[in-house]
Amino acid sequence: MKRSFLSLVLAVPALLAPSFATLRAQSGPQPPPPLMMFYREAVKPGHGAAHAATEASWGHILTKGKSTDHYLGMSSLTGPSEAWFIMGYGSYADWEAKQDEADKNPALKKEVDAIAQKDGEHLSETRSFLGTLRKDLSFGPPVEIGKMRYMRVRTFRIKQGMGKVFEDGVKTALAAYEKSHFPASFAFYEVEAGTWSPTYVVLRPMKSLADMDVMDAANKAFMDALGDEGQKAMQKAFVDTVNGVENQLFAFSPKLSYPGPGVIASDPAFWTVKPPAATK
Repeated sequence: MKRSFLSLVLAVPALLAPSFATLRAQSGPQPPPPLMMFYREAVKPGHGAAHAATEASWGHILTKGKSTDHYLGMSSLTGPSEAWFIMGYGSYADWEAKQDEADKNPALKKEVDAIAQKDGEHLSETRSFLGTLRKDLSFGPPVEIGKMRYMRVRTFRIKQGMGKVFEDGVKTALAAYEKSHFPASFAFYEVEAGTWSPTYVVLRPMKSLADMDVMDAANKAFMDALGDEGQKAMQKAFVDTVNGVENQLFAFSPKLSYPGPGVIASDPAFWTVKPPAATK
């Protein structure tokens, strides 16, 4: 997975006291990071189990090397056979520092390079892209990511020059979400580099797939809160601005992850992966 030592603690905020490292170790609800790297791996058909085993070995190598670079991995439940990895940063400077950290541990880097070669045997394509958090377009209270088991990812590809109109449509929806007490949280990221622009990626973590069972009632309340005029305005904004929308559903995977202490503390039984048995 990790082409450089990229860190992920999805529940880490930026620029909050006492320190970024201290916050990383905390469990409990925390807001999403200001900067997010997304890494997509297209897994060859029939290679899912082997890929997961390779990724688990990757995590064990990082643990042995005492790497401070953490990430969460998730596998697709819908759409193409993919593994996604999400890595959060407090700033661009933090991102750069995490990459520089790799160069200071040549022994670990050597092991990672070796496992990366094995990882590539199970993949048909990779892509990475970088997004910045749009707090003004996000909704809901912070979540405790270590207790989440699924992630719904919605990607909006926007027509050139129509970003502002699209964002106005989202803000119309946000007002109705607030009014209807919509029972979900989501983080909006605007893609800065790595794929078509303008593109927005919306992350909605869930504790259970049962969370989706209540969505019919929640969506009805949302539409009622919009009202006829609001529905027309939002529909027009999206028709005028959106080239396409991709909806995907993922399950978090401990084997694909190298979670930070705070994530593990939220549910050690789920996130702790046993090291492979020693061979004689």
